[in-house]
Amino acid sequence: MPAVTRRVIEPGIIALPDAEHDAPRLRASRCAGCGAVFHPPRPVCLVCHGRVLEGVQLSGRGTLYACTLVQMPLRPSRREHPSYWVGQVDLDAGPRVQGLLAPDLDAPRIGMRLDLGLETLRVDDGGREVVVHHFRAEDPNT
Repeated sequence: MPAVTRRVIEPGIIALPDAEHDAPRLRASRCAGCGAVFHPPRPVCLVCHGRVLEGVQLSGRGTLYACTLVQMPLRPSRREHPSYWVGQVDLDAGPRVQGLLAPDLDAPRIGMRLDLGLETLRVDDGGREVVVHHFRAEDPNT
């Protein structure tokens, strides 16, 4: 059986894993001048205004800093989720980032450990899974 191929809904934000059981990674940029790291990647450093930034990939593991519940469906076609969580996560590897929390994470707690995951939205005409990233509860066994 051929391997399932995927594509991200928004290119340039995450790097899909090469192997099925590997974790996705966040695409970011690091300033050559001051070392500041940004996700999503930026063409200009927001700290020193340097214009030499290199592309890097970050682990999606981190700690939930803040979150809020949005009381409307994220995707109107998926009415089974009438609301969704958005959180700010302090990554172990660097910056604080904002992102969706996994749909099954119904009671997030500030300080909880999170990891980057993927959710399949649909299958495109070419048979590829179209995925979006989110933060989910960290598996203590990994």
